[in-house]
Amino acid sequence: MSSKERVGFIGLGSMGVGMAANVIGAGYPLTIMGHTRREPVERLLALGAKEVTTPAEMRQHCDVIILCVTTSDAVENIVKGDNGLLSAEASDNPFLLIDCGTSRPDSTLALGDMLAEKGCSMMDVPLGKSSAAAESGTLNMMAGGSEEDFNRAKPLLDTMSENLFHVGALGIGHRIKLINNGFSMAVACLAAEAMATARAGGVDLAWVRDVMVAGPNRSDFFEWMMASAVDGDETKLAFALKNGYKDMGYFNAMADEVGVDASIPKAAFARMEKVVNDGHGEDYVPALMRLINK
Repeated sequence: MSSKERVGFIGLGSMGVGMAANVIGAGYPLTIMGHTRREPVERLLALGAKEVTTPAEMRQHCDVIILCVTTSDAVENIVKGDNGLLSAEASDNPFLLIDCGTSRPDSTLALGDMLAEKGCSMMDVPLGKSSAAAESGTLNMMAGGSEEDFNRAKPLLDTMSENLFHVGALGIGHRIKLINNGFSMAVACLAAEAMATARAGGVDLAWVRDVMVAGPNRSDFFEWMMASAVDGDETKLAFALKNGYKDMGYFNAMADEVGVDASIPKAAFARMEKVVNDGHGEDYVPALMRLINK
């Protein structure tokens, strides 16, 4: 029998499947729950994982449960919903819940209180970098939670990350992630509007790129956006507009909660709302360079 904690994983998308593979590769007993696609489930079963069909069933087998799902609503349903982790159907096995998605801090704190009442605990550990980093175990992770929970989770989180930051109490990880994404999505909209202005004025965008990257405006993010504007390559930032739009909404709600008039992110949210409602939610964020014209 392994002496390592028994790990559960829900959310086997482009990030989650690589993370889960690294967990089982490090010798942790792994239990998984699929959703719609069987390919990642079959991959992990071949590596030795076990499969369950509900969160309630997962709780019976796990000491730590990792979620890598898209929205706070999804997290809340996994915890509180029918056959959820805290449902009547679940066992009373205490566990540590780790939410690796980008969620609303107010929801995270409420779930943390609910779990604590049941003898369980929670951390928010949102992610930085790409699905390639998830596969190679070199993600950036910003962990919120108690010192005790962080020290307990650190060996497990180290199997998936290159840079692991303990940023404070529960909810702070999600606040930092939303600050990061709110900033970057607002910059993406600004870059698209700036290049639309250049285009309308007859300016060669290749020259704009060359001039701006020679100065302090240069960044990886700017170059990813300009690869779309100049070269037509929208794959440098493989992050869907619908997810950026969702994160901007969460950021603006957080800003309202703390009493900040975040006028620029709100304007960017309106820009993203239009392109998503026009049917471009599955396009990557650099597509804004094409979609925002005038």
